[in-house]
Amino acid sequence: MTGTRAVNTSIRMGEDVRDMYETIARATGRTRNDLMSEALRVEGERQIREIALIEEGIADLRVGRNASLEDVVASLMRRGMLPADFDLSTEGDEGEGAVSV
Repeated sequence: MTGTRAVNTSIRMGEDVRDMYETIARATGRTRNDLMSEALRVEGERQIREIALIEEGIADLRVGRNASLEDVVASLMRRGMLPADFDLSTEGDEGEGAVSV
């Protein structure tokens, strides 16, 4: 935890989640606390980026700017928020990440 003051908190989770982190901790030599703290930080940062993009899109719409679905998908792929193999043209729900338009 570089640069931040550590604080204690508690969280309820299923035994399966705790056991999963215990397995990872043993395999990597890291503590469960470090692993969980990192996972929470990474997910929090991802959600902050996502919220910022949504707010940006809403602001664009309010002033009359919009983008095609293809442009939105391309932008999300460039930002690493969609997998590189995401295919907008895949028919039906068979493909992972497929969107029917």
